[in-house]
Amino acid sequence: MVALYIRLSRLDDNLDERKLESNSVENQRKLLNEFISESPDLRTDDIEEFVDDGFSGTSFQRPAFQRMLGLIKKRTVTTVVVKDFSRFGRNYVECADYIEKLLPFLGTRFISVSDNYDSGKCEDNGIDVAMKNIVNSYYSQDLSRKVMSTFDLKRENGEFFFAAPFGYLRDENRPGKIVIDEEAARVVSHIFDLACDGRRLSDIARQLNQEKIPTIARYNREHKIKGKANSPEKSDFAAWTGTKVASILKNEVYTGTYIYRKRKRLLTGSKKRVNVGNPKKIPGNHPAIVDCETFYLAQEIFTGTRKKPAENRRYQLKSKVFCGRCGYAMAYQENVCDECFFFCNHSRNTGSDVGCPGEHFSEEILNERVFLRLRQWLSFLETACGKAEESERNRRECLNLLGEEAARLQFSLEACEREKLRFYESYVGGEISREEFFLEKQKLNSEIESLKSELSAIREKESTVRRLRNRHQPELDDLMSDVRLFRNEPKLTRKMAEVFIDKVTLYGKWQLEIDWVGEEAVDSLI
Repeated sequence: MVALYIRLSRLDDNLDERKLESNSVENQRKLLNEFISESPDLRTDDIEEFVDDGFSGTSFQRPAFQRMLGLIKKRTVTTVVVKDFSRFGRNYVECADYIEKLLPFLGTRFISVSDNYDSGKCEDNGIDVAMKNIVNSYYSQDLSRKVMSTFDLKRENGEFFFAAPFGYLRDENRPGKIVIDEEAARVVSHIFDLACDGRRLSDIARQLNQEKIPTIARYNREHKIKGKANSPEKSDFAAWTGTKVASILKNEVYTGTYIYRKRKRLLTGSKKRVNVGNPKKIPGNHPAIVDCETFYLAQEIFTGTRKKPAENRRYQLKSKVFCGRCGYAMAYQENVCDECFFFCNHSRNTGSDVGCPGEHFSEEILNERVFLRLRQWLSFLETACGKAEESERNRRECLNLLGEEAARLQFSLEACEREKLRFYESYVGGEISREEFFLEKQKLNSEIESLKSELSAIREKESTVRRLRNRHQPELDDLMSDVRLFRNEPKLTRKMAEVFIDKVTLYGKWQLEIDWVGEEAVDSLI
C-alpha cells in the first residue's frame, strides 16, 4: 500500500497567502495524486490517504500519522509519499530517526515530492535531508515563539482573546475587554450566595434545576452568545450538576481578577503542560460579579464539603453504561455483602424527573446479558470478516492478473516502438525503400494505437478494482485478531469490554442496546 500523508498546522494560518495556499490540504492532495499518476511503479498499488488537519509538525502524536505508523509496522504500508519534509514533521531529530532509521528498518520507501527525495533511488544525500529538517525545525520554533509572544502580550494587558466566561460578554467597543452580562451574572451571584449558606454542590444544582435556570450551554444557545452559540449539551435532558456548579465557584475571574500563566507547555509542539506554582494575576482587570470576601468564603465552604474521590474500581463495564432516557452515565453501587448494581441518579442529583428508569440493574445479570450479545457479535464478526478477507484476496488476484496483462501490453508496445526505430534506421541506411518504410510504419502505428487503447482499458480496470478496496480493511484485520484472542473466554472481562464495547445503553425493564467498537467498519461489508 502507498500512503499519501498530508498535514496542515493551525500555525500555517500565520503564513502569507501564497504559502498558505501552497500548503493547503487540497493542494497537497492534488500534488501527490499527480505524482502517483506519473509513477508507473506506484500507480498500480493500493492508495490510502492520511490527513492531519490542524496539527503541529513538531510533535508526531497526530491521529492520522499514528494510524499510518501502525500500518507501517504491520508491513501493510510499503511507501510513504509527502509534499515536502516539513509536512512529514518539523522536529529534525525525530524526522531523522524516522527517515534514516525506522522506515528503512521496516523496509518502507519514503518520498518527498518537492524535495526530489526518494529513499528507494537516492544513494546518499543524508546531509541535505538533515539540513532541511534542521531548517524546518527552527522555522517552526521561531513561528511558535512569535505567535506565543503575541498571546503573552495580550495576557499581560489583561485581554480576553478567548471566549468570555459565563456571566460576561465581549466588549464590542474595546477589543480584548469584557463587560457583565446582567442576566447570567445574576445566576453566578445566586450560586455563590447558596454556597456561602453552606449548601452542597448537589443541593445547589438541584435548586437551580427546580428554578428552571438554563445550563450554561443552553443559555449560550438561547441568547446566541458570540463564539459560544453552538455550545453542545451532553443530552436533551442536560441539567445543572455539582461539577458545573463547582466550575463556577472555583473561578476567580468573577472577582474581577485576570489570571494567566497557570500552566505552561514543556516543549514547543508538545501537548503536555505542567502547572505553574504562582500564576500571574491582574486584580481589578474587569468588572467583578462577586466581591473577594464572598469568593473566599465560598471557597472555604466549597472545598470543605467536597467528597473525596472514589477509589478507581475496575469493574467490567466501567464508564460504559448509560441511561437510555437522559443520556448520562449510570452510577455504580459496589456492595460487599449484597449484589452490585447500576442505577441512574440524574433525577436525584438534578431534582428534575425526566422519566429515567428507576430500577437497579444487577451488575451480574447485566454482565451475563452483555456477554451473550458479545458472543453473538464475535460470531457475526468472524463470518463477515471471513467474507471480507475472501473478497480482498479475489480483488488482489484480479489486480495481479491485470498487472500482468498491463506488463505484457507494455512490453509489446515497447517492442513495436523498437521495430519502428529499426525500420527507420534501415530506411536511412538505404536497406529498404521509402515506400516499404512508410508501409511498415503505417502497420506499426496501427498496432501501437491498438496496444495503447488496450493498455488504457486495462489501467482503467485497475483503477476501478483499486477503488473497490474497503478503506476499513486495516480496522477489520485488527478486529479479527482480537476475535481470535478472546473467542474462548468463558465470561465477560474488563479487557474484552474495552476492546469490543463502545457503549451500553439501558432502558426500563432490562431493555438494552450495545454500540460496538468498529461497527462502522463492519457496516461497510453489508
